[in-house]
Amino acid sequence: MNREQILVWFHRALASVDPRPLTAASLEGGEPGATVIAIGKAARAMALGAADALRSVTGVCVSDSRGVVPDGVELLVGDHPVPGRASFEAGRRVIETARASEGRCIVLLSGGGSALCEQPIPGVPEEFVAQATRALLNGGASIGETNLVRGQLSAIKAGGLARAARGSVETLVLMDVSGLGPETVASGPTLGGGDAADRALATLVRYGVDVPPDIEDAIRAADRPPVRGPVRVIADGRDAALALARAAESDGVAATVADGWLGGPTSEAVNRFLAWSGHGISVAAGETTLEVAGGGRGGRNTHAALLAALAIQGQDALFAALATDGVDGGSGSAGAIVDGRTMGRGGEPGPALAAFDSASYLQTTQDLVVTGRTGTNVADLWVLWRA
Repeated sequence: MNREQILVWFHRALASVDPRPLTAASLEGGEPGATVIAIGKAARAMALGAADALRSVTGVCVSDSRGVVPDGVELLVGDHPVPGRASFEAGRRVIETARASEGRCIVLLSGGGSALCEQPIPGVPEEFVAQATRALLNGGASIGETNLVRGQLSAIKAGGLARAARGSVETLVLMDVSGLGPETVASGPTLGGGDAADRALATLVRYGVDVPPDIEDAIRAADRPPVRGPVRVIADGRDAALALARAAESDGVAATVADGWLGGPTSEAVNRFLAWSGHGISVAAGETTLEVAGGGRGGRNTHAALLAALAIQGQDALFAALATDGVDGGSGSAGAIVDGRTMGRGGEPGPALAAFDSASYLQTTQDLVVTGRTGTNVADLWVLWRA
């Protein structure tokens, strides 16, 4: 077994969750024309899929990169992973588009949308939203905790977009979260609501965010009646994991897919995954959490790969941790594929792990995997091969 074969299987898995044909197939046969609001790392592909099916669409697309969108759709590029000026401008345009929509409004959601598109509720400054987001991400908060807070700070999230729309709203979701509902993707612009102020405030305190009294009052005063319109999940990480397993089996390699999702602290998830995995190919999908300290270069997948490289040292084994969107934190890569000889190529990993500088270490050992943005986003895939 070699890393090139695992990469072939990884790309087959990505092809199985290509948002454009999946979106088109979900909307096929509908009446021509609609207002489209696409938000997330797969937004451009999903908007193109909607146009393929409906022929004529208008609206707005908020993505993490420039590229082709359908005629009549405005493209905006937001900031990620912490919302910035571009994200707040995108949020303003999304709310305006929803308020102006008449008839059918199709909302296309994918991972990354929480940061790319934002508009705070009255009384909450943009700077506070950015500060809170940064503290949660660096403090190791789970995606559920992070998006709970985001929803309470936002006029878009937790159903805010649906409440702003004039016409009927339907939602297609490309899931990038593990073991949670579609309302967590992009923090649920068309799904959710209700009173979660106390839980959000408690979460902020738990992760060291000081909440001034006027901001606390604004959070508690916001009116968020629950909303939930028609929603369809078009693909998720388990679909990609199953596709990777099928690709391996088509090449004559036995493969097993985990029943559950990757989650929890990265180091604990690595231990669980290695303990569960048997011989042949073992695959799991999901997202772990990483509490970051130090100024190193890396992400949860490169950190996981370096921990795994230490654990499989000297074995006839390969471990891959790869982000399906091609972006693993600040690593400049999708992740890494390591083997039983990685430690011999790189030496003592302790300083790199302590400084969260896993990508620098794995660049030296030539184990990083750089794909660029893939145009899809269904969480991370972890693969282990043992002889």
